[in-house]
Amino acid sequence: MSMCRRFKGEPVARLIVTMPAGMVAALDQLLTEKPRHPARGCRSEFLRRAVAEKLGRELMLSGAREHPTGAA
Repeated sequence: MSMCRRFKGEPVARLIVTMPAGMVAALDQLLTEKPRHPARGCRSEFLRRAVAEKLGRELMLSGAREHPTGAA
């Protein structure tokens, strides 16, 4: 499950995420059953997109005008 991701020269940091095995299984099932999903079978891309979306929503609710880099 690897996907070469380019961040266009932006600095990056790695995160380690711990979650219940059932959640991982559900995530794998989703990415397997929906091959056209934007994450295309890559757990880390799914989580990156989920975090960007959630952060964007939180900023919108707080009234902040700027969205995080990479938010969809």
